[in-house]
Amino acid sequence: MMTTLTMMVRKPIARHGLHVAAMIAAASALIHIAAIAGGPSWFEFFGAPPAVVASARAGTWLAPVGSLVIAGLMALCAAYALSALGRVRGLPLLRLGLFAIATVCLLRSLTLPLAALRWPQLINTFEVVAAAVWGAAGLGFAMGCWDLGRLSPGLQPSHTTAGISAGISAPSCDTSGP
Repeated sequence: MMTTLTMMVRKPIARHGLHVAAMIAAASALIHIAAIAGGPSWFEFFGAPPAVVASARAGTWLAPVGSLVIAGLMALCAAYALSALGRVRGLPLLRLGLFAIATVCLLRSLTLPLAALRWPQLINTFEVVAAAVWGAAGLGFAMGCWDLGRLSPGLQPSHTTAGISAGISAPSCDTSGP
């Protein structure tokens, strides 16, 4: 008989951080979907590249398809946070996924100060708020990754394919050492 461990974040601070990250990612997915209905002014307000705004004005496929792809990625980020919280079924490579998402979010947040040095005219209130929001999401995903990495090495997730059990685990985000 095979048992499957459900990996779940346990520390309250990490749980709160992942809840915030899930809400940010889900709201972002909804905003990207709403932008399609909102039209060119929404794309422009939310800082879409000029080519995407032009696509929305011309009624071509770039704006809606690109927006749906980004919405799908944001929904996937929310799903990984919810999976780590035990709210949805376990997703594969959970710790690796949280680590990758945290890295992207934090890099997105940290690029603003660097961009401000080179292109100060491009920095506005929206960019500052977006950087802060994605920084908060990145910290939430990182806290979830860190907490999952604290699980005992013997408690690895087990995935089943065609009835064969294989112990697959993502790299640990815990850098405190052995």
